[in-house]
Amino acid sequence: MSRLAKVSKYRHTQASPNKAEMTFRDLKVNNLIWDCSDLIAANTRYMAFCWAGAGAGKLVVKPIDKPEKSNPNPPNICGHTGQIIDWKFHPFHESLLVTGSEDCTIRVWNIPEGGLTEDLTDAMVTHTGHGKKVGILSWHPSAEHVLATASMDHTIKLWDIEKGERQTITCHTDQIASVNWNLDGSLINTTSKDKKLRIIDPRSGDVVMETVAHEGTKTQRSVWAKRRDQIVTTGFSKKHERQLMVWDVKNMSSPLHVEDIDSQSGVLMPFIDEDTNMLYVGGKGDGNIRYYELWDEATPITELDCFSSSVPAKGLCLVPKTALDIKSCELARIMKLEVNACVPISFKLPRKTAANEFQDDVYPATFSSTPAITAADYFKGDNAAPKLTDMKPYWEGTAEERSAAPSILSMTSEKLVTEADVADAEKKVADAEKALEAAKAELEALKEKMASQ
Repeated sequence: MSRLAKVSKYRHTQASPNKAEMTFRDLKVNNLIWDCSDLIAANTRYMAFCWAGAGAGKLVVKPIDKPEKSNPNPPNICGHTGQIIDWKFHPFHESLLVTGSEDCTIRVWNIPEGGLTEDLTDAMVTHTGHGKKVGILSWHPSAEHVLATASMDHTIKLWDIEKGERQTITCHTDQIASVNWNLDGSLINTTSKDKKLRIIDPRSGDVVMETVAHEGTKTQRSVWAKRRDQIVTTGFSKKHERQLMVWDVKNMSSPLHVEDIDSQSGVLMPFIDEDTNMLYVGGKGDGNIRYYELWDEATPITELDCFSSSVPAKGLCLVPKTALDIKSCELARIMKLEVNACVPISFKLPRKTAANEFQDDVYPATFSSTPAITAADYFKGDNAAPKLTDMKPYWEGTAEERSAAPSILSMTSEKLVTEADVADAEKKVADAEKALEAAKAELEALKEKMASQ
């Protein structure tokens, strides 16, 4: 008797735009084109996107639950001297936002409680070090204030945003397209214009594994499914078809699965829900968001459905799990940035009992907003998986509300001493000793010449 085929419990998930009154309209979205960024970011309180206008890069930060008609000239973050091309909210501090720019700097901003009421021009801190524009930002999943940045100078830098640069990774020879951390922060993965998927030890800079991923020449992105320890990449085939691949981190000789999606030209943006193992994939320049489940079957991924819209997306981002409507069994919410609007797309699993009974099978403990280790601990060699928080209090309405008060960073100019620093100092000493010996020899020669005159 044949075994019945497994079916996903998420197969009935329905995607739909939120009510019209929850849509942000009359926006002047910047026409920025940067395939390595999602072009919008959100946390439980705010969303941020680039605003069109004269001058250098401008970033608008809006309360995510107040979609009133847009001010034609809203207050902006406008302290960069070049276009802002990537930005991310801090995972452990609601009010902190980091930006990367064409001016080669990384800046950390403190959002006032309630959002911006005037232009914000002074960053809490500005970090320099990259030689070209900074286009990718990625926060460590569990360590306080640890950030990875990638630049067009082909380097990745690790930062303690309070103390400054901590490490430079120089293994890439071409443009980096994505950077993602594993569960405990001991490894990162990258995709690059050279078509390679790499796994790197971020503190040593050593490449642990690498392989050729998609064979097409266009941008490929990736996301690390941390709890499954799998990597999903999106890119293009030799025939210019959009693809996704699922990789087992323990054996990257070939992908576990390759799926051809369609022949559209927009770069695909992948997002993973760590709690449900649902994967969301949307394309820049089209209105579709496909969603899948990663699971333990011979084919490691199953397609669930597709949200379709005639309005193309400029950017997409996932809203944190603790901001969802648990009583309506909302599994995910994606903020879809369009040319002049931002539309929340809700993914709900129809369950009649959701309002009266907590659905613990689809709401396991989620990643906490409290860090597991300090930046100092991490750079000393410690690793830690994210802390977890129970979702039931959010269904009950008893969860402690996270503070939106401005954060305080303990800024110092301390620089971590690395082996490279020691080697550089030793070389300077050796060079100085050689110069001293040469000077002594020249002095003796002059003395001998003078004595013989």
